[in-house]
Amino acid sequence: MKILAFLVLLCFSACLHAHESYFSFAEMQYDSTCSCLEVTLTLSAHDLEEFALSEKTIPTTLEAGLEDEDLRNNLINDIILNGFNIRQFRKEVILYFEGYELFDDGTCSFYLRSDEIEKADIELFFGLFMNRHAEQQNKLTYKNKNTQTVYNFFIFKRENEIQL
Repeated sequence: MKILAFLVLLCFSACLHAHESYFSFAEMQYDSTCSCLEVTLTLSAHDLEEFALSEKTIPTTLEAGLEDEDLRNNLINDIILNGFNIRQFRKEVILYFEGYELFDDGTCSFYLRSDEIEKADIELFFGLFMNRHAEQQNKLTYKNKNTQTVYNFFIFKRENEIQL
């Protein structure tokens, strides 16, 4: 009977720690007033914290790391921008950190803005967390006036060409 109770508790515990899917989402639009891209990147705070801790980018919690400017800059540059970057005419488009929000649903959003760029095609790499989780799927929604185009990114397809 003790063995049965132990197995039930073990299965229950495993279910609590199960992580069946890995997703990150981004929304992007071209702002004609600044001739730049505005990006909102939303991802699992748990996944980011786990990754940042394993890479020693933050020493404790994600929240504490985001509150410290140096740690936040490291997190943005070493993890976020390493997994989400843009090129136009074969040159890297510089993205600047504008802010972040942590949400009660376990997600966090990062707000980014690009340098001034032309309204021409870009190559977007969105491989965030894919080196850690083969199941990772990322999705970008590009908003252009009254239309939206959705781009999917998988471990075998981490780049897409986007027409601005």
